[in-house]
Amino acid sequence: MDALQNVFNNREIALCCWVIIAIIVGIFTKAGRDFLKSVLPIVFSRQFVFFYIVFLSFFSLTVLYLYHASFWDLSLLKDTVFWVIFILVPLFAKAIENAKDGRFFAKLIKDNLAFIVIIEFILNFWTFNLAVEMLVIPIAILLGGVYAVASREEKTLIVKKILDGLFVVFGTVVIIFSSYNLIQRPGEILNIKTLKEFLLPILLLFMNLPVVYGLALYNTYEQVFVRVKGEPKEQQKIKRLLFRFAGFNLTKVTSIKNNLKRTTNLSRTAEELKQHLREFEKYLNTRIGDNYMKRPRFYILSCILMIIICLSGIIASNSTVGLKDLVTFNFVLDIEKMKQLVTYVLSTGLAISICFLIYFIGFRKKKYEEISQIKKFALHDLLLFIKFQNRMLPDYPSVEDPQKLFAQYISIVYDIKRECDKAIITYDNLLTNWEIETIKQLQTYTALLISTIGIDDIEGYNAEEFATFYNDKKATAIQNEKINIFTSDIERDIKKYSEQIKLCMEIFKISK
Repeated sequence: MDALQNVFNNREIALCCWVIIAIIVGIFTKAGRDFLKSVLPIVFSRQFVFFYIVFLSFFSLTVLYLYHASFWDLSLLKDTVFWVIFILVPLFAKAIENAKDGRFFAKLIKDNLAFIVIIEFILNFWTFNLAVEMLVIPIAILLGGVYAVASREEKTLIVKKILDGLFVVFGTVVIIFSSYNLIQRPGEILNIKTLKEFLLPILLLFMNLPVVYGLALYNTYEQVFVRVKGEPKEQQKIKRLLFRFAGFNLTKVTSIKNNLKRTTNLSRTAEELKQHLREFEKYLNTRIGDNYMKRPRFYILSCILMIIICLSGIIASNSTVGLKDLVTFNFVLDIEKMKQLVTYVLSTGLAISICFLIYFIGFRKKKYEEISQIKKFALHDLLLFIKFQNRMLPDYPSVEDPQKLFAQYISIVYDIKRECDKAIITYDNLLTNWEIETIKQLQTYTALLISTIGIDDIEGYNAEEFATFYNDKKATAIQNEKINIFTSDIERDIKKYSEQIKLCMEIFKISK
């Protein structure tokens, strides 16, 4: 056990034990076997096996590089394996679902460089003894499941509040425990080994972003190619033409996917597609929202590239080591033999690049504020309704009280639907792709809710009249012992609609 604890901490040992127990239970129970039979063919399908091979090959190269750079060694093997299982695999799923442009990757990097990452690392560094960890893990999972169920209905609100209190108490205990260890034993965390453990996930993330990007790109192309029409030979030509048009630009491929009616749906031959792509290129060039920030981004990336080139040149000019040592950061500056001319030129370039970088960051911020003000003016009514709706959102929809439902949702959902329709038609070119997609999704959810309600226009209805209509429809709806289909559909649609309202608040940075 001591040898095991030298490699794994108590929390990791406890987690592994419970995972093994869960697997054994799953194998020897019918429900578990049925689940494995349904999941394993998907997990080990030909497409996923191809992804695994590509991922493992690329990942092995990144680890090999860190090894040759004298950063990675066998003491980090455990952290590497855990990172792959708990970070990279879920990241692949997120990339397939959400990666549509550079914004996804920018947010991913920002989240992993946030200050909270340091806090989480410190809180998880010290663990309780093994018996406590073995007890805490199943209790935490059980309480998490109960909390998820209790959060769904107003009648279980008291259970949710009790669990909130328990989580606060547990979090306080963990903070006090970690703070005590940090004060009493600072040497355990303030050392090179711990620094490597902290930096490893960040380095692995950055170094494996290309393969995650490639996965998102491949998935988006697949969604486009499946819609290609025409003869088999023409389909191959069309696919090659689409790739030449978009290349490795995920944003451009996503634009094609979101505008199939302008491209592949109208094309049966490669010649037809060429014409449609020329028109589509003109359409993309007229999109103010997508193009307004292109020049500041280009300037900033150019400055960053120049800084990297200048720094690399200064290091190379002041070092007598070989290329291999330079690549693996195994070099020592030799001031006596420095190449003065190259150093002066590159130092000047470095200083200029840094100055320009600072200037262009400010320039980008100014341009962003300008376009944001224009968008807020253009979408004023829609954003006002979204803000008002967000204020009205309760913790739980009152599907059993139609008058409350009318006041909290129905009286405004029709206005939001109308403003979404207007924004999509009028301001398509002003907004970025992801802003348009957000509004289109809100339009879809408002349309679903209106369709489920069954009233085309709410004008002329007051709370009492709506309650009468609602109760009549509820009484005639299909119902079993526990669920009324009408109220269940209303609750489902309201949940999606509410989540999209909150997302719009975040995307358009609407102040509460």
